[in-house]
Amino acid sequence: MTARPPLPHSSSPLVQRYFEVSLLVMMATSLITLAATGKLNLAAVAVVLLALVVKLEASLRGLGWALRPRTVTRLSIAYLPFFFLDLVVLAPGASRADRLLQSTVHLILFTVAVKVLSARHHRDYGYLATLSFLTMLASAVLTVGTIFIVGFTLYLLAAVSTFLSYEMQRASEAAANLKADVWETPFRPRTPSRQSRAALERALVGISGAAGAGILLLALVLFFVIPRGRSRAFMGIGMQQQNLTGFSQSVDLGDLRAILRSNAVVMRVAVDGSPLRFQGVKWRGLGLTSFDGRHWYDDNRSEFPLEPVSQGRFIVPGLEKPPSTRNPLPREPLRYHVLLSPVSTDVLFAAAVPRELDARLRLVTLDQTGSLHNGQHSSLPLSYEVASDTGLPSPAELRRASTAYEPELRRVYLTLPPLNPQIGDLARRLTGSSSNNYDRAVAIQDYLRSHYGYTLDPAGLDPADPVGSFLFKVKKGYCEYFAAAMAVMLRTLGIPSRLVNGFATGTYNPVGRDFIVRARDAHTWVEVYFPGFGWISFDPTPADPDAGQRLGALDGCVDAASLFWNEWVINYDFTHQMRLGRQVETDSRQFHNAIEERWARLERDGTRRAAQFEQWLGAHRRIVLALAATLLGLPIAVGHRDSMAAIRLIWMGKLKRRESVVQPPAAAALYRELLHILARHGFGKPASQTPLQFSLALSAARTPPAWAQPLADFTRLYNEARFGGRAVSLGKLCGLLKEIKQGGGKNVSREQPTAKA
Repeated sequence: MTARPPLPHSSSPLVQRYFEVSLLVMMATSLITLAATGKLNLAAVAVVLLALVVKLEASLRGLGWALRPRTVTRLSIAYLPFFFLDLVVLAPGASRADRLLQSTVHLILFTVAVKVLSARHHRDYGYLATLSFLTMLASAVLTVGTIFIVGFTLYLLAAVSTFLSYEMQRASEAAANLKADVWETPFRPRTPSRQSRAALERALVGISGAAGAGILLLALVLFFVIPRGRSRAFMGIGMQQQNLTGFSQSVDLGDLRAILRSNAVVMRVAVDGSPLRFQGVKWRGLGLTSFDGRHWYDDNRSEFPLEPVSQGRFIVPGLEKPPSTRNPLPREPLRYHVLLSPVSTDVLFAAAVPRELDARLRLVTLDQTGSLHNGQHSSLPLSYEVASDTGLPSPAELRRASTAYEPELRRVYLTLPPLNPQIGDLARRLTGSSSNNYDRAVAIQDYLRSHYGYTLDPAGLDPADPVGSFLFKVKKGYCEYFAAAMAVMLRTLGIPSRLVNGFATGTYNPVGRDFIVRARDAHTWVEVYFPGFGWISFDPTPADPDAGQRLGALDGCVDAASLFWNEWVINYDFTHQMRLGRQVETDSRQFHNAIEERWARLERDGTRRAAQFEQWLGAHRRIVLALAATLLGLPIAVGHRDSMAAIRLIWMGKLKRRESVVQPPAAAALYRELLHILARHGFGKPASQTPLQFSLALSAARTPPAWAQPLADFTRLYNEARFGGRAVSLGKLCGLLKEIKQGGGKNVSREQPTAKA
């Protein structure tokens, strides 16, 4: 390790130091952003960060040192056997190609660390800047999360600061070299003081911040204005699907527990109107029709495509036949916007009975259970809007529903495998006093809610008889077991039923005005068929004691930012541009209307107040005339010239406070006022006399005026304030002026004074 030789005809050490620090911060930001993607080995990242910290500390202290070329060569040779050891033993990976990739990444990071510690010339700094840019580019490819935009913003500010200081350094070096050529002497920069160093650093930081903010602002404007389409090839890079176990055509009992422990965000639902309307709403996913004793599945996988009524807009038909009587369902559609994360299922989640779907999709299919599917499923986030019917018939109407089911419905939704006979006995015992299918379903639902407990770790369940062991032995479980038990008991009573997998409402974020639906909100419930009304939902699962956690203020802000990032950056396309344009047009029109309305209101208020003032003047005419006469007569009463001079001084801002220090302009105005007073009493000042000579002449008269001494004091203070630059009290000058005015004309000789030679 050796001291770094100064660059030839180097620029100011301040700029050099600032340049190095900015470059190191830029590299550290890019490396941390890349490490945040989770694709790098933390130990290798720590080595590079340690090298950056060491170099940064040396730059901040002004220690000019770098690794010797011989040391760099020895380190490179020593790393070669470590590279092979890393390739064979240390590097993680299932295949040889994976291990080769990881070991190569470690080699690149080692090269970066050595390059940081051995940088000497501008060429070395150029290599480091290029490496930092490539690192940030790799981060953009590997992730599209909100952490990238934070890292990119910091990187941009550091990059602007680096390039500005680099250009300053080059210009300074060029000027230094030119000076050296002219004077034929080497140019040696003087050591800067601490104050100059701090001033330069503040100036560079301010310029860099302003330039970075301007670039970001311009980039945002261009991003939202330039037309674009969705590049699936680019956006798919680095995206990872969430595996939603339980949303396939075949689900084993117990599969849902894997995602109930996950805190990952599955989707965000931005609602129209009051969020209170969405309390208790479930986001329906996949319907499961058949049960073989261990798992539920859909034995009819046929789907039919929906015909779009316009580009990206689909109408979802009802699968059940229309009722023969008047449909009493109160239909008030819920409208909401879903931002679905990349998931492993093609299911489109929607509330209750979806009727309209607006999505950037060319193919949407519907299966026999009323579940919507994305016909072009990919590993990209998906944004779509839905209008759903949520109205339900009254219990009285469901109690009167028919029990005549079609043969196909009975074949699919009443089939059961051989079961524990106790299940049927329990169902008949619970519904013995019920006379209709609705009361039977409610009785089973309420019994499961009140007599069984909720847990994610039910112990002692028999895999060969999961429903029977849950009902009669364990009596604890989670939503899948409750729903399966209710559906099986209903089928033993001849009531068509099925399972539905989806999600609970989620946690409402008042900042982003959306519901955050996480994997732990996964839920299973039961749908029961009532002829004439279709499938009605029942939920036999008791409340989860660990649920109901409220979203903190900071979490709400972070999630709102994440929602904006995913919706308006990742999914931003021509459709969003149209929405943004319409919103801007609407907001501008509303703003224009509000301005016009406010201006009209001001005009009305001004007219009304003017009329009221006019009425007041008419009612108080005598008072107004007296006040006007007083104001007009006041200057005459106190002396026209003196009053005008005082008004002039006040208008000029010279007589604001009696205690203030007189300024030269105010002193000159006061002296002119003195000359006016003396001239009225016959003492005019000749133009050839100075103020001091004029004062001495009056004092030397055969009969000096009574105010000769105040005049002398006034003249002395005037000269000190006007020409001597001393602090003179304005109040004292005004007092002397008043004393001279009051004593003018008493015991005065009328001869014109003249100054003695």
